[in-house]
Amino acid sequence: MAGFNLLGKTGSLLHKALDAESLRFQVRSHNLANVNTPAYKRQDVEFEAYLAAELDRKEAVELRRTHPRHLGGHKNSTAPRIVTDNRTTMRLDGNNVDIEQEMVALTETAVRYQVLAEQLTSKLRQLRTVISERVS
Repeated sequence: MAGFNLLGKTGSLLHKALDAESLRFQVRSHNLANVNTPAYKRQDVEFEAYLAAELDRKEAVELRRTHPRHLGGHKNSTAPRIVTDNRTTMRLDGNNVDIEQEMVALTETAVRYQVLAEQLTSKLRQLRTVISERVS
């Protein structure tokens, strides 16, 4: 069955959020690695607005394509997106990375990732319990 997800909408969103935090960790690490690169502009990951839209969205009905030229049904709007901050400059060389701000942001990202991973693990544990109860 296409699109079947054992973890449901919550599990799917947790998985997408974990992917976004992993990408955010990579982007922020890249920012730190380029703290002394002239003209480097810091990057970040936009995801929360997409996640909120996905949470507000009602369950979509999958559209069936009966012809190859038909448009697809549901667009995945919860994909994280890397954005570059071109508006600010921290130093005369054009670089806008603030090492202290990036270190704090990197720590926050790691904590969020850990919390999301624990939530997904809990969801999997619940599913395992339900399956073992049905088998017994």
